[in-house]
Amino acid sequence: MRSPGRFLLFVVLVIVGVKLSEQGYALVAYADERVQARELRTQLVATGSELVDARVEADSLRQVITAEDARLERELRVVQRFHRNARRGPMTPEAYAEYSAKLERYNLNVVSRNAILRRLEALHDRQHVAVNRYNLLADSLHALAVEMGQPYYQVPTALEAAAEAREREKP
Repeated sequence: MRSPGRFLLFVVLVIVGVKLSEQGYALVAYADERVQARELRTQLVATGSELVDARVEADSLRQVITAEDARLERELRVVQRFHRNARRGPMTPEAYAEYSAKLERYNLNVVSRNAILRRLEALHDRQHVAVNRYNLLADSLHALAVEMGQPYYQVPTALEAAAEAREREKP
């Protein structure tokens, strides 16, 4: 009579053998796909890092724009006060000189603020391109993983990719 323990051991060994043979086959059969997956992941990590960097820079520029807008609003109120005073009568030469200086400073600050806004818009364009490239790479990597029989392959988020890129950069 055979013991149930030996039978269970035999079943476990058969299962382990089948799984090992599947892993060995996958190792040989999908060698090119694994190389391609590593390349896609490297590109994905670089793109995710670029995306996060662009977001951080855009947030910083938005704060600068907000501060500039507040300052411009204060300066505009000063210029408008001069306009209201000019409606009541002519300005003295000293008041006109002060008005001209304030108006010139306001206009220069508007030009400066608009230059920052153009940088922000260019950054948004760069970020949009990075998002599209990141999504394309993530979809390609996931499709390749499915092809290799690993449908649950973990594609890193942009933040995870940025963290991974920072880890790679460390000496």
